[in-house]
Amino acid sequence: MHKQKFAHICVVNLLWAILAATGMPGFALAQAVSGGIDLGGAATHITDSDIGPLAPLISALFWVAGGVLMGAGALKLKEHAENPTQTPMRQGLSRLAVGAALMTIPFFSQFVTNTLSNTAGPASYTAFVSP
Repeated sequence: MHKQKFAHICVVNLLWAILAATGMPGFALAQAVSGGIDLGGAATHITDSDIGPLAPLISALFWVAGGVLMGAGALKLKEHAENPTQTPMRQGLSRLAVGAALMTIPFFSQFVTNTLSNTAGPASYTAFVSP
């Protein structure tokens, strides 16, 4: 029953998307409408003016969440050392791994952004969060 309901919702949303794309072909095909901007211009505007100022906050949130998880992982490893039968080692190690992954997301996202940017000059590194 749940699969049928989910499939029905997906089909209805797909039909709405097709209807919207048919009604507004300029937006659907990512072409500039007369006097408007294209998809690339819209993406540049979003990253420069809308999301750009939030980048340091998002980076800080990843750092704090990663630090908290790594601290929790260290405490779980301490609990495992005190009583190995009650606390498995995998709980501590998994928290440490997820915390480390969260702390590297800002660096990795900037690496991907710099790699995929379409510039004519040589590649250079741009810091995600200025020191």
